[in-house]
Amino acid sequence: MKFKHIVPALMGVVFIMSALTIIADQQKETRKSRAGIVVIDSMKGFGVLERSGVLFPHDKHTDALEKQGKDCDTCHLTDGDKLSLKFKRTQETDRDSTLDIYHNGCISCHEENAKLEIQTGPVECGTCHQAEPVVVSVQPVVHFDASLHQRHIEAADNTCESCHHGYNAEKKEIVYVKGAEESCRTCHKDQAQGDVISYRAATHQQCISCHQKDEKEKKKIENKAVAAAKCAGCHDQELLQQIVRLDTIPRLDRNQPDITFIKSLDDMTRPLLDAVVFNHKQHEERGLTCSTCHHETLNACESCHTLSGSKEGQGVTLAQAMHKAGSDRSCIGCHNKEQQATACVGCHSLMPDTVHGVKGQSCQTCHSVSMAMLREHKASGKKLLAKDYLPAPVPETRVDIQALPEEVLIGRISEQYEAVHFPHRDIVAALMDNLKGSNLATSFHQGKDLVCQSCHHNSPDVTNPPPSCNSCHSSSTDAGDGHIPEIKAAYHRQCFECHAAMEIKNPVSTDCVACHEEKK
Repeated sequence: MKFKHIVPALMGVVFIMSALTIIADQQKETRKSRAGIVVIDSMKGFGVLERSGVLFPHDKHTDALEKQGKDCDTCHLTDGDKLSLKFKRTQETDRDSTLDIYHNGCISCHEENAKLEIQTGPVECGTCHQAEPVVVSVQPVVHFDASLHQRHIEAADNTCESCHHGYNAEKKEIVYVKGAEESCRTCHKDQAQGDVISYRAATHQQCISCHQKDEKEKKKIENKAVAAAKCAGCHDQELLQQIVRLDTIPRLDRNQPDITFIKSLDDMTRPLLDAVVFNHKQHEERGLTCSTCHHETLNACESCHTLSGSKEGQGVTLAQAMHKAGSDRSCIGCHNKEQQATACVGCHSLMPDTVHGVKGQSCQTCHSVSMAMLREHKASGKKLLAKDYLPAPVPETRVDIQALPEEVLIGRISEQYEAVHFPHRDIVAALMDNLKGSNLATSFHQGKDLVCQSCHHNSPDVTNPPPSCNSCHSSSTDAGDGHIPEIKAAYHRQCFECHAAMEIKNPVSTDCVACHEEKK
């Protein structure tokens, strides 16, 4: 064999060995999913894909380029002052040109690295286009919460125009108007619309370009290098958890009210129920982001969710938007979610649903401002202000612990086991500790009996010694009409379900002798 034929043969062996090395590395990978993988399937814009999309290990390529002293400009061009997210192009042309860009760009780089004896990637079609890849792409949504938002405000020297820009249609230019900042999704939707790029493209372009600029200017920003160059910097949960959260977050000024009615006065004159006063400032202090309640814009709820429903609100009425039990953005849905916390769920899981999926509450809990009060205020000529109807600040719920029995002996049904010495005072004290520091719990647990209602349910007054359990729950020999559990089942269900929900390990709810002593 002539020498000129040996060289290509040897190069082919190198390519094959490199491909096998990459495959072996993937098979060694213990994590079956990673954030640093980008799915390259842009060719589908020209029709049905002939081969499956390529799962491109972006972060591995970033590491490899960094070792060679290269950066993002190796693969990405600059479009104006922003980095283009497309590979070696700023816009799409035609199918053949795009195909050539990928194949020539990727393969030529791999070939060049092979000549330099640098471990590199494959050149065979089937190695990149894998129908059943070993490692798949998983990129959780980045939660840009209030803490992370404030960190960016401080990094930008308290300026907002870098991110919150608007568009002047007459001048056809991007502008910034202070006090009119909107959510990114106000303009950037899931899919590109005309000249407006998609939300995904806008956030990646804006964030990456800004972090790259800071990196070049040697600005000291925590985690900037990772976020600028690697997918995992923003999309890996472990890395995100390492970002220090701020203890104190200043209030954002967006001309929002401190206290407001959920809907306007005109709308409130027609409903049957009393009006609701919403403490906007108090909800902000919980560290929520604007998008927790608002959708694509920061407009008032009733601008889209009307009494009868509208196209802008996708047919969801204002009542549905506020009361949908399964929604994170509705009042009731959010409150119900809070009730699932370990400190709360022990009591709330045992309470029956009363209205709209709310456990233990009635409509009047929130609908507290009567129409007569509103009409009287309007007739007086005074400006209607929601703060005039806000209940006075309430202290944390108090129960006189020392006035409670320290221990209750539960022995009515004891047969095989001794009576249970129930630590009544300690349990009530523990429940009271769970309420501390929570505005939600403080607001909704004002009556003394509310803290006691989970166990002493249906008791008209528990401020005095409440009725005994067996006044409703009969013994097993006289079980009543069947819809009320007999007393043994009532005790065990109440204790077991509460312990399980609150993850109380001691006493073990399934072990009889943890609560009972066996009779001698």
